[in-house]
Amino acid sequence: MVNNLKKFSNYFISNNYNSISQILKENNIIGFLVIEISNSSKIKEVYGKDFYEDFFNLAIEFVFSLKGKIYRSEDLVFINDFKDNQVVLLLISKPRKKEELDMYNIKLAAIRIISEIKSKLLLIDKYKEIIKDVVDALSYGYCIIKYEESKDIKDIIFDAFREAYIRQKFDEINENIISMISHELRTPLTSIKGFAETIIYENLDKQEILKFVNIIYLEADRLNRLVNAILELSRLESAKIAFNTKKIDLKYSVENAIELLYPKIKNNNLKLIRNYSQKEEYEAIADEDKTEQIVINLLDNAIKYSLNSKEITIGIENKDSEVLVYIKDQGIGIPENEKNKIFEKFYRTSITKNITQGTGLGLVITKYLVEGQGGKIWFESKENVGDSFYFTLPKHT
Repeated sequence: MVNNLKKFSNYFISNNYNSISQILKENNIIGFLVIEISNSSKIKEVYGKDFYEDFFNLAIEFVFSLKGKIYRSEDLVFINDFKDNQVVLLLISKPRKKEELDMYNIKLAAIRIISEIKSKLLLIDKYKEIIKDVVDALSYGYCIIKYEESKDIKDIIFDAFREAYIRQKFDEINENIISMISHELRTPLTSIKGFAETIIYENLDKQEILKFVNIIYLEADRLNRLVNAILELSRLESAKIAFNTKKIDLKYSVENAIELLYPKIKNNNLKLIRNYSQKEEYEAIADEDKTEQIVINLLDNAIKYSLNSKEITIGIENKDSEVLVYIKDQGIGIPENEKNKIFEKFYRTSITKNITQGTGLGLVITKYLVEGQGGKIWFESKENVGDSFYFTLPKHT
């Protein structure tokens, strides 16, 4: 790749360490923005190396063409010659009416640059059909770098690349979460609005009105559960939920969960098998309420996705340094190609979507609750045979 970038060789980052160091020293703070082709290896594999090199060269040229339009003439552009998929901008100029650069302005510049490059690439006739498929591979990372007299410029740049990458991934995750939340909220809201409009504008009898009001109530309840789950997950992710760990007997957490969910077990004509001794102690260092919630979440799933007249087994075992709890059902199971997504936010398998409504957050929250107490959680599953979920908590010694 470097051989094909001779015309940009004066802009290779490795040739400019001294000048970058001097610029940073003079300005103290500069913006560091990385434009990247995020899946370069796959593009080379699918479309060939020649296409990729042309694609990257075009992206670089378009970045340079935006000088004086989106970023200012005093800002600098470099090619990261250690990787064949990155262009680096050093934003020296301060935003108008601001004393110094901030993250918001750097991100705004990145979004505008990416948008302009994509628009220009899509206008090229030579690779018109291919570029449609690869243009979304363009991504960005950003950070602010500060001058440190005691630190070598190479180390400063290395740290900047790392921070820019972390911000890139963080932004991608946030965008995905916002998109998923919007989708999940839209469904019940659309139902509520639709049935409310029907009641208002249609000439319905009392029985029909009660039917639609009941649907509105159920959708509102679903919306409430979803919002509560999102808030709980947010608190867990930001470490704002404290774990009140102490010595507890997990047998009682399991029994409390069974008692709470027993009406559901009975209504579904399921047989519950307890695979633990009422006389033995299963002492762990854990949060009593949160451990009970873990068992409730897993047992509730087992009930929802079990076939009528089948068995659910709950077991507890003392191990050397931990206590193991497992819940096994004889239900629908998880398709093989979906197993790696089970603990993802808002993910529901293709089978469960057709059986019952859910938030797609229960297992994510359960995983946080287990791991937040120093435990582990995993599962085994076979489609149309059933699921076995296991979790461990530290044993009291």
